[in-house]
Amino acid sequence: MSQNAVSPTMDSPAPNRGGAPAHLSVVSSVDETQFRVSVYQSLDDCAVAWRLFESEARATVFQRHAWLNAWMHTVGCARGIEPRIALVRNAAGDLVMILPLAIERTLGVAHFIWLAQDEADYHGPLIHPDWNTHTPREEIGRILTAIVASTPEVKAFSLTKTLATIEGMANPLQAIKHAAHPSSGHAITLTGDCFDTFYAEMRSKSTRKRDRQRRRRLEESGEVEFRIPETQSDQHAMLDAILAQKALWLKQRGIVDPFGSAEVKSFFHHLIDDQSARSTLHISALTVDGDVVAGNVGFVRNDRFYATIGCVTDGEASRHSPGTIHLHELLRWCYANNIKAFDLTVGDEGYKKDWCDAHLELVDIRVPVTFTGYLSLLPSRIKDRIKRHIKASPYLLDKALSARRTLRTLLTP
Repeated sequence: MSQNAVSPTMDSPAPNRGGAPAHLSVVSSVDETQFRVSVYQSLDDCAVAWRLFESEARATVFQRHAWLNAWMHTVGCARGIEPRIALVRNAAGDLVMILPLAIERTLGVAHFIWLAQDEADYHGPLIHPDWNTHTPREEIGRILTAIVASTPEVKAFSLTKTLATIEGMANPLQAIKHAAHPSSGHAITLTGDCFDTFYAEMRSKSTRKRDRQRRRRLEESGEVEFRIPETQSDQHAMLDAILAQKALWLKQRGIVDPFGSAEVKSFFHHLIDDQSARSTLHISALTVDGDVVAGNVGFVRNDRFYATIGCVTDGEASRHSPGTIHLHELLRWCYANNIKAFDLTVGDEGYKKDWCDAHLELVDIRVPVTFTGYLSLLPSRIKDRIKRHIKASPYLLDKALSARRTLRTLLTP
């Protein structure tokens, strides 16, 4: 075991207890006075405990059972993903943590990754509010070792976009060796009780005047509406319009569309059709004479709004900054619905610096369990290091983006 392994000194866990169903692996107590870990191979088998726990746990919307279950039924099944959901209980038997993991094979080597690692913006465990934040690194290592014991074929953990802090609580997994993710998360704290007051504090007089002028000019081109579809059929239609506009915008810039595959589109439509998932889904658009010129697919958990997919037209209306106008309307909706934080999620785009006052640190946890796992992680670690170096330099970032656009143009038929 390498120096970067989960824990160089931990004891081997006891054998699995007998009598467990074939689809369920239950690992004996990691420490009789500390934690017991149970690992499930199906989201359905732990659904009741998960849904009860998520209502009080520190987590993001992307760790809700309904969200990940919808993903598993669409994207996960299409990609052959094998879920491994770890439920961690304390000595009293109380659930204190859930780690929604999955198995991914890279060059034939099995890794533990986060469930929906590519599609979810933030990752991390669901944590009980009373979790002891001073839990030693060795105990966290033993929990991970117990998870590995349930699936011996796994050679490494490769957990990306992991929040360092989850709803104000330090992520226990930070105790394990990690590196900074190339990008950060960004959010706007919605202070005060009124959007207009907040907007006046955030924007200069000249900027507000320019925004009003842009809106008037957009209104001169047709009837401008901020729309939130209420029926499922209207939600499906607006989602299709937003994804199509996003795809065109990305294609024109030579960027691969992460929402373009059939299974990912199916996932977002599945969220509309699933009543449990739909309760947190928020789709909106700014339209001119009924045509979408800017839009957003987001989610709400407690008093936080997660803006996940944004789109804006490249057509004639783009001259009047419809994306900014839509953002204003969306923030106005947040104030009307007692939202306290507007999370623009992952990415270091320039416009976020103009609005965001909260920056969310993300880390990548790439931990080998065996020497084979160590070797299998090297390409990812090198790639991460190069990305961090490029993104830290505006000059290199500009050159990299330019090269990517050129390459995509040459490869596009």
